Amino acid sequence: MTYPFGAARAELERAFALPSVPQASESERVSKPRQFSDSDRAVALFEHPDH
Repeated sequence: MTYPFGAARAELERAFALPSVPQASESERVSKPRQFSDSDRAVALFEHPDH
């Protein structure tokens, strides 16, 4: 296979490689329950009175 501009495959892979993303640990995956303010609750009850 030919590559543009005489570039080697390894050079192209390095140039276009996505940055590595560290995996989230198990404790980070579990999110804390959100604390709603009184204002948030009032808006939710006003917009969704049946719930």
